[in-house]
Amino acid sequence: MAVELTHAATLVHDDVIDRSAVRRGRPTVAASLGDEPAIVIGDFYFAKAYEHAARTDSTEVVGILARAVMEICAGEVRQQAIRYRYSTGVDEYMQRIESKTATLLAASCDIGASLAGVSPGVRSSLHEYGRMLGLAFQIADDVLDYLGSEGEIGKPIGKDITEGFATLPLMVAMDDESIAKQLKKVLQDGRELSAEEADAVVGIVRRSGAPQRALERARQYASAASGQIAAIAVPDVRDALAALTGYVVSRKL
Repeated sequence: MAVELTHAATLVHDDVIDRSAVRRGRPTVAASLGDEPAIVIGDFYFAKAYEHAARTDSTEVVGILARAVMEICAGEVRQQAIRYRYSTGVDEYMQRIESKTATLLAASCDIGASLAGVSPGVRSSLHEYGRMLGLAFQIADDVLDYLGSEGEIGKPIGKDITEGFATLPLMVAMDDESIAKQLKKVLQDGRELSAEEADAVVGIVRRSGAPQRALERARQYASAASGQIAAIAVPDVRDALAALTGYVVSRKL
């Protein structure tokens, strides 16, 4: 519950920062109530998360969660610093999604392992499982932003590029010189795109096949995550965690 409330808090605040009207097919808190109430609600969720963490009577759990939140905040600051920088490279992208997504999943697994009292080796593997799962999830999510429909993923298509953020599908498309030439006619660092320009970029990237190649990268991370749980002795637990690695690269919503 502590981790899920933390996740909810970050989403509520993200929607204020990004001025998002829809999430998961529903109006965001900010769109429904306004930015100020949304910020307070997000803060309430953070406080409630720490209350739940404290109920474990483990200062380590509280510390893990706090460090994860600090890393998420640092990732958000880095992301805002490169807004409208469409020439951002893959290394910067991977660092960004590690902070914004993988950190919390890794923390979730680490907290569970800590409270379960597993061996240091298994705990390390579970932490790495969460990190790899988070990377796979975020890449797949960014692919859906180019390939899905609003009805499938619960938010407008092309949301990332509309907001000025380059993600892996765009970066993979730019590896092709002919595609890059088309994209550079529209993408200029430091300039916000119009709705028509954003639609044009989404169309070019879709037709290039880059989203499918980016999804293959997500599958590689999901496979790596699956490899981290081989040492778990309880079949039901191992199977449940393995199922998540398939879900994150095949989900629609």
